[in-house]
Amino acid sequence: MARRPRPDGTDELRVFAQLLEGRKATVAAAVVMSLLSAAATLALPLQVRDLVMALAGDERPVGPLLMMAGLAVGAGLAAALSSYLLARAGEGLVSEARFRIVSHILTLPLRRVRREGAGNLVARASSDSTQLRSVVDVGVAQIPSSLFLAVGTLIAMGMLDWVLLLVVVGTFAIAGVGIYLCVRSIRSGVERQQNAIGAMSQQMTAAVLSLPTVKAFLAEGRVASSLGHSVEDARKAAVSVARVTALVGPTMQFGQQLSIIAVMVTSGARLASGDLGIGEFAAFIVYLLQLVAPLTLLVSGVARMQSGLAARGRLNSVLTIASEGSGATSPVEPSPTAPAVEFDAVTYTDGGRTIIHEATFAAPAQGLTAVIGPSGAGKTTLLGLTERFLLPDSGRISVCGLPVEQWPLHQLRGEISYVDQSFTLVEGTVRQNLQLGQDGDIPDAELWRALETLALRGAVEALPEGLDTELGRAEDLSGGQRQRLAAARVLLRDTRIVIFDEPTSQLDSENEERLRTLMRGLAAERAVIVVAHRISTVQDADLIVVVDEGHIVDRGTHEELLARSALYQELVHGQALRGALRKRGAGTGPADPGASSATSLPTGRDGTSVPVGAAPSGGPVAPVPGVRAAAR
Repeated sequence: MARRPRPDGTDELRVFAQLLEGRKATVAAAVVMSLLSAAATLALPLQVRDLVMALAGDERPVGPLLMMAGLAVGAGLAAALSSYLLARAGEGLVSEARFRIVSHILTLPLRRVRREGAGNLVARASSDSTQLRSVVDVGVAQIPSSLFLAVGTLIAMGMLDWVLLLVVVGTFAIAGVGIYLCVRSIRSGVERQQNAIGAMSQQMTAAVLSLPTVKAFLAEGRVASSLGHSVEDARKAAVSVARVTALVGPTMQFGQQLSIIAVMVTSGARLASGDLGIGEFAAFIVYLLQLVAPLTLLVSGVARMQSGLAARGRLNSVLTIASEGSGATSPVEPSPTAPAVEFDAVTYTDGGRTIIHEATFAAPAQGLTAVIGPSGAGKTTLLGLTERFLLPDSGRISVCGLPVEQWPLHQLRGEISYVDQSFTLVEGTVRQNLQLGQDGDIPDAELWRALETLALRGAVEALPEGLDTELGRAEDLSGGQRQRLAAARVLLRDTRIVIFDEPTSQLDSENEERLRTLMRGLAAERAVIVVAHRISTVQDADLIVVVDEGHIVDRGTHEELLARSALYQELVHGQALRGALRKRGAGTGPADPGASSATSLPTGRDGTSVPVGAAPSGGPVAPVPGVRAAAR
């Protein structure tokens, strides 16, 4: 198997150079077979001349007939073998190109991937890479053999009668002008077609991913109508290319018919004068009829090359996007006592809008750090900056005492376990999801232990194939179960830092408490950073960082913030009010643990509580005046 090139983020795709890598013998054999087929085809009309001469002289035509049959069969077999060898080599190139483009896409910065669109990038790896086959088939065999056959035919025709050759060249030149204009417009048309296909794929991908919402809001017709516009754009682009391509064949046929008429008129006088023999005339006519095939293949080959070159251009437009980089190359030695994550006056902007404003805080090496604030405050962006999914515009971010720029990217992310707010699972089995990113296989006993910790063992055992059940298709877990499975993955990774982004968004009170227990257990020996909306999830954190509109407006423990932070009081009060309303609506029975704890919140681990709006000492709360206003 040919070596797969490693994506480096800057190398362009060089089709012919990479085609020959590890396949020189196969490609050479395909070219030789193609040329042999052309040579056999070129020799065939000469046998027609001999056949006519034999019949005219009352000789037995067995020899010319056998030779014609042998040449025809040989040309066909050689062409078939050439086509097979090229197909094998071409599919190898397409496979490598797909692997390379997909590998490179996985290294791109998240912002750039979102800007390009998942569906559009998938179209590059599937549809565009397939078009590379045309460059291989046409560029390696079709164009060289057609050119060889066309030039050889013209030379043979010139040797038979140079006057008739001039007639043929003159008439075909008229058709050549029209063909040139057609071919010149094909490449731009193909580029428009592929771009339209990419846009269509992007919209279709987004529609399929949001299908439950589309169905729930009875929006199938509206979404289909919107998709119809992109489908129509792709159709128009394809029809435009087909319209131009369709003109090539008739233009070539027009040139052939014009040549036949001109040759017939001219050859009559030359036959009458004795300047042209009947055998030469028969051979010339066969060559003239045969000339159309290589010329048509040559022109259509050039047209197909435009498709392949347009596809190569689109692939290169992705391959030349700089990857997110590997950071430093030398491994670093993290400090066990330095803050796990430290932000120092960090600012981050996106599209001209400042998302994070000079954020400064430090999460300790051990313990639970909670990041809390209203929706859209920038909490998830802080996590993205920590993982180097995003790069700050100014300021310094340190992990375990070292600036993130000094970390090799692989080592940095190897020290962080991350559970995103979408509780993302990869398409694959339960086992593959649990072992994601691990160097080797983890014993089943450890996998089951992690699942049992999060009360998932029964759900996984109930799946048709247990740990080896494919998720996301016919069989799947519920939203909360998927979230817990993503959390279970953390237990199987030995990292210094664990990040949870909204880990309880789809969990009931029982499983929320189970996850809180897990986070507290992890925080006993490593740094745990959690973004959350529920106060019940984070009230016993060692440090709470309050974020509002990209500003770090305060930091401290639950008790400290409840005493001085107006925004924190507002967040707590909002959840307490919702909890009280739920109690009234329920009539009887206990309220959600999260809601009840928001109504009367512990001030310490001794179990005492403080009603919302009261200070720990029982006196009135003295909010810090203008905290939110100053932060904004």
